[in-house]
Amino acid sequence: MRSRLLFVLPLLVVLAGCSTPGAFFGETDGPAFQAHTPSDGQHALVYLYRPRSDWADQELEAPGLFINNNLIGSLPSNGYLVLEFEAAGYQLEMRRPLFGSFWTLFADGPLDFTRIASFSLETEAGSAYYLRYDELNPPPANGKPNQGDGPLQLVSESLALSELAATRQVQPFEQIAANGDKKPRPQRGFWRSVGRALDKIGI
Repeated sequence: MRSRLLFVLPLLVVLAGCSTPGAFFGETDGPAFQAHTPSDGQHALVYLYRPRSDWADQELEAPGLFINNNLIGSLPSNGYLVLEFEAAGYQLEMRRPLFGSFWTLFADGPLDFTRIASFSLETEAGSAYYLRYDELNPPPANGKPNQGDGPLQLVSESLALSELAATRQVQPFEQIAANGDKKPRPQRGFWRSVGRALDKIGI
């Protein structure tokens, strides 16, 4: 028993220091949901939220939201983020951390097990978008084709507001610029070198 404790304690310290702890370590305790007033008519309003579930309440590390390869924030159980986007196209990804890191050498390859969801979102100034993240319970069908990827789905305002009412804000709102730098992923170089090596030996 003591040897297990000696292994678990350092692991918990690493997790707490390198990523956002999940709801296993405590409930999301930010301010209760409040609709955001847009700064101006030139931005789109984007809410990303996560309904409470037993699965989400038991995770050690919260998944992170990346926009154009930039980490914007993490989303624990019963949490929400509110963002303002300039009108443009954005690549959104949800990634699950592994021992504090969202990236491994396998990112963007066939063994990319930290990637959860990824899709492109085109925003229009003055519009509002509601993104629902839930691994176990998909949103109810509304007769329209789904827009999103896996557990990350665009949903109607009526559904979102009914679920957002119970959530807590994870971090202050942030503006996302359309011309923000899209960071390169060094892992792609790793997979290119693997491909070249396999090609040289005829595989």
